Amino acid sequence: MLKNKKMISLLAIILIIVVAGIIMLFVKGMNYSLLYGENTTVELYLSTDFNFSDVKNIITEVFGNDTKIRNINNLGYDMLITTKSAQDDQLNNLVSKINEKYNLELSKEDLIVSNNAKIEAIDLINPYIFPVCLSALLILVYFLVKYRKLGTVKVTLLTLVPIIVVQLLYLSIYAIVRLPINQYTMPISMFIYLITIIVISEKLEKESIKEQN
Repeated sequence: MLKNKKMISLLAIILIIVVAGIIMLFVKGMNYSLLYGENTTVELYLSTDFNFSDVKNIITEVFGNDTKIRNINNLGYDMLITTKSAQDDQLNNLVSKINEKYNLELSKEDLIVSNNAKIEAIDLINPYIFPVCLSALLILVYFLVKYRKLGTVKVTLLTLVPIIVVQLLYLSIYAIVRLPINQYTMPISMFIYLITIIVISEKLEKESIKEQN
């Protein structure tokens, strides 16, 4: 009886989190990192030797701390700046400070500015849909054969329901806590998927032993 109450309480908590996550998703959407959300890239070419730290300090002063900077060629003269947005006054301020620092004659027109749309969550998920569905189907078939004495319906529910619920819970936590969607989001999801399969396997093994006894 106590075990059933704990299970009901756990399911209620999971349901609340998932519903809250869905509401947050519709109200605010997902939170994207700088590189995955709407951003502006500015390509800056410096035809002279420069100190990367000095230029980075100038760029950070102009655009703020939430800025990514990297070299995009082997010589190191071509820099790519990624920031939330780049206004005309910021671009003018950038070339002015660079010119002052390195005695150059750059203008705003020498910068290559691109405004980029955010990467939609579905575009991140798409590459994983087929392999995950295929692997889940194969795992389900394996479990149905190995634990056939437990019954088709029971094995199917014990396999698919936890996979779906855990992934929904994971995405709901992302939406509620406002964790940024980035390059680690889907790999973490796949790791959680793997752990879920292991837990399901152990659960089915215990149910099978109990059934035999």
